[in-house]
Amino acid sequence: MADDLNNKMEPEISDAAEAVEEAVKEEAAVVEAAEEKVVEKAAEKAKDAGEAVAAAAVTASAAGKEAKEAAKEADAAAKAAKKAEEQAAKEAAKKQAAAEKEEEKARAAKEKADAKLEKKRQKRAAQQALIDACPPQYRPVSTSKYFWLAFLSAIPFVGFVATIFLSIAGRNRNVKNFEKAILAYYIIAIVIALIAIIVVGVALPANVRSEVLNALRDIIGSVSFS
Repeated sequence: MADDLNNKMEPEISDAAEAVEEAVKEEAAVVEAAEEKVVEKAAEKAKDAGEAVAAAAVTASAAGKEAKEAAKEADAAAKAAKKAEEQAAKEAAKKQAAAEKEEEKARAAKEKADAKLEKKRQKRAAQQALIDACPPQYRPVSTSKYFWLAFLSAIPFVGFVATIFLSIAGRNRNVKNFEKAILAYYIIAIVIALIAIIVVGVALPANVRSEVLNALRDIIGSVSFS
C-alpha cells in the first residue's frame, strides 16, 4: 500500500519538483534579467560618468589653454607696460636734461647780459666820475646840446649875434670853442662874399652881374642855413 501510495505520489512529486525547478529557473531568469538591467544601468551610468569626465577633461583642457593664453596676454601686456614705462622714463629724462640745458643756457646768457650791463654801468660811472672831477668850464658837452647850438647859430642874424655872444661870454670852454669855429665860418663866408661882390662889381657886365649876385645870394643863404 505504501508502494502504491509512493507510485501515486511520484508523478505529483515529480510535477511539483519540475514546477519548483521551473519556478526557480524563472526566478533565476528574472534575477538574471534584473542583474543584466542593473549591469546595463551601471554601464550606462559609468558611460555617462566617463563622458562627463571626458567633457570635464575637455573643459579643463580648454580652460588650461585659455589660462595659458591669458597668461601669455598678461605677460605681453606686462612687457608692453614695462617697455612703455621705460620709454616714458627715457623721454622724461631727455626732456629734463633738455630743460636743464636750456635753463643753464638761459642762466649763462643772463649772467653774460648782467655782466655786460654792469660793465656799461661801471664805464658810465667812470665817465661820470671823470666829468664830475672836471671843472665846470671844462666839462664835456652832450651831442644834443651841440645840435641845439648849431640850430641856434643857423638862424639868420639872431644866430650870428648868438654866436658872437657865446664865443666871447660862454662859461664852458667847449661851447666857446664850438661857437668860435662857427664864427670863423661866418667870417670866412662874409669875406668870400665881399670879394665876390667886388669882383662882380668891377669885372663883369651889368647883365651878368645881376645873375652872379643872385647866385651869391643863394650861396650865402645856404651857408647861413637860412
